[in-house]
Amino acid sequence: MTLIDWDENKPQPTEYIDYYEDYIDLVTTPNVVQQLIGQGQEVYALIRKLSDERADYRYAKAKWSIKEVIGHLIDTERIMACRTLCVARGEQQSLPGFDQDEYVRQAQFGKRSLQSLMAEYDAQRNANISLFSSFNEPQINKAGAADGATISVRALVYIIAGHERHHLNVLEEKYGINT
Repeated sequence: MTLIDWDENKPQPTEYIDYYEDYIDLVTTPNVVQQLIGQGQEVYALIRKLSDERADYRYAKAKWSIKEVIGHLIDTERIMACRTLCVARGEQQSLPGFDQDEYVRQAQFGKRSLQSLMAEYDAQRNANISLFSSFNEPQINKAGAADGATISVRALVYIIAGHERHHLNVLEEKYGINT
């Protein structure tokens, strides 16, 4: 078995539910792992620009702060990476969904420093890049069940990258932060 070359390996619509299509469409490079590496550098640069006070900014009362957006990226990537590992390893049980708003509320990201969020983000991103780079063709083609729907390993990796791109775009458009 050889490790997968992620170039030109975009998931097909049969590998995920329609909800994820917008995220998958935000993967603009031929190699999704390279996009994850580049986005990691963007997030690092973004966090370095911010003070802890600025990171508490919300563009509207009921919206997440910048720290909460970063924390949400961490949580979502962790959950999607766990799903990726489980499906790649042949898990037969359906994996649970999650309530993103409740996760953010429970995490209390606003009480953390930017440095602690960055350290967690970096550790997780680096571990996930190693994991995704270890997959071979049969593994990325595996599908399993998560949140009541069928999804492939390949789609999950694309969702992580597209989800992050979506939130980087929101940070630029709504929070006025150039990434």
